[in-house]
Amino acid sequence: MYNAAWSHGKYTLIGDALHTAHFSIGSGTRLAMEDAIALDKALAAHSDVPSALTAYEGARRPILEKLVAGANGSADWYEHFAEHMRLKPVDFAMSYITRSGRIDLERLRNLSPQFVARYQLEHAKLSITGVKEG
Repeated sequence: MYNAAWSHGKYTLIGDALHTAHFSIGSGTRLAMEDAIALDKALAAHSDVPSALTAYEGARRPILEKLVAGANGSADWYEHFAEHMRLKPVDFAMSYITRSGRIDLERLRNLSPQFVARYQLEHAKLSITGVKEG
């Protein structure tokens, strides 16, 4: 979640004061540091504070919206943890890896081709036999 209004006059919010992200994505400190860096760059690039704050928000808002959406997806995954525990190990792993919506199958294939190959092999067996193998 993030605030609709980021600034008031010469004051602006950064980090957890501006946005919170579910702890499961492990990005809180990183986001705060990136906010501070973006604010510093905007202040250095603009001669007046209102323009700098507008530029800061313009640079950060799309990034934060995407990350907060991912954090919300991850939080939702944890809300249904018991359901995920009933999955086969490879399906549980895939569910966990993709929980935030930030990693899809193609990105995962680039990061971990062996895992994706195993996942696809397991699902190929299921589709051929129609029976889950244990």
